[in-house]
Amino acid sequence: MRKRDYDLQLWGKLLERRIEAHERVIQIALEMRVMIPLGGVDGSGEVLRAPEVLCSKEAFENWFHHVKTETGPGSTWLSVATTRELNFVQDYLVTLFMHLVGVPTERYPQAGVVVRQDFIDLSSQLERQTFSFFVNDVRRLKLKDLREWHKYPREETERRLKMTRLLQQWQDIARLSDRS
Repeated sequence: MRKRDYDLQLWGKLLERRIEAHERVIQIALEMRVMIPLGGVDGSGEVLRAPEVLCSKEAFENWFHHVKTETGPGSTWLSVATTRELNFVQDYLVTLFMHLVGVPTERYPQAGVVVRQDFIDLSSQLERQTFSFFVNDVRRLKLKDLREWHKYPREETERRLKMTRLLQQWQDIARLSDRS
């Protein structure tokens, strides 16, 4: 009886960590969707918007650091599907960071207009993968195998990155650079 109680207490603590780690990822996904209006409308009549985290260089760098510090410590507790999707989002953010190197801070919102749909799509996919943990895995009394590969295969990552507006329209961001 004591061993069973101990096992239940131990599993309860592990489950709390797993739930907290997944909740943090959902919070990051929600932060990606917050948009700011820039005034005016685009060619299709929609209000020009950009992700709030791209309102300036400092805001983006602070948020990027926030993503790493919020998700890093809990990554061991995440489901494999969530870990893979989170790693893809981080690959995307690093790629975005590299493309924004020469862009002055006041032009970040215009770059945000270019990648707005990417942020919406990435956050939706991240949230969907994370939420599947609560639907399918939260009651399973088995932890993932840490040896299981935590990233998508390189070809899939490259294929998905090429499909983003960031890489399809990178010339639009390059024109915002001081060097252009």
